[in-house]
Amino acid sequence: MAVLLVHSGSTARHYSFGMCGRDSQFYTWREVHAFSGGLPLVTPDADPVPNYNRAPTQEGWAIVAADQDGGAALPMRWGLLPAWAKDTRLAYKTINARLETVAEKPAFRSAWVRRRCLIPSSGYYEWIQLDPKTKQPYFIHLADAPVMFYAGLWDARTGADGGELLTYSVITRDADQTVATIHDRMPLILPTDVFPAWLHGTSDDAMSIALSVPSANLVYHPVSRAVGNVRNTGPQLVEPLVGSSH
Repeated sequence: MAVLLVHSGSTARHYSFGMCGRDSQFYTWREVHAFSGGLPLVTPDADPVPNYNRAPTQEGWAIVAADQDGGAALPMRWGLLPAWAKDTRLAYKTINARLETVAEKPAFRSAWVRRRCLIPSSGYYEWIQLDPKTKQPYFIHLADAPVMFYAGLWDARTGADGGELLTYSVITRDADQTVATIHDRMPLILPTDVFPAWLHGTSDDAMSIALSVPSANLVYHPVSRAVGNVRNTGPQLVEPLVGSSH
């Protein structure tokens, strides 16, 4: 579980997140195109700004349905806010959507039917409790690709500035055996061959996909505890500590 320390004026607030509560974004659009299984994609000319310690409510990218069978990358804030939500603090509770209840929860059920997306990610972090005062973070990523694609949901609403605010949530599932020793949940990582159906199919299609995805080829290694502070950024955060990778 990740713990984010947010300072607002002189007040510090702690928000605890289950899986997935912290990830990274240091891929290029060329890599996204190369590892998206031929999905027709519209992406910006400029690569995403690297973020090695992305936290809830920060901006990332989501691929939404576009044209008949393709997708388009749009900047979005992490933490889904339905159009009807009056309290924007709800975003801290909607960074993840559990697959088991995604079709039923009020915050997600409309997006599940109409607004599914793909969330490109370079990898994510999870923590193991070593003792009552110590947690060890691990960086988890694909062994054979520089980018993975989470199954996600997105929504649109009017932002504080009067413009359109786009937000997303990562769908999670029970962890595969590979990473279950670190956390009992993991992102729903989709294989490339289902991307068109995930974006453009029905909610029944999406559930069939979600329940039958193969295990992702994940590996992990321990990293510096500095990643626990969202103010810390940079590629050193994903570097392995001395010891074995898995």
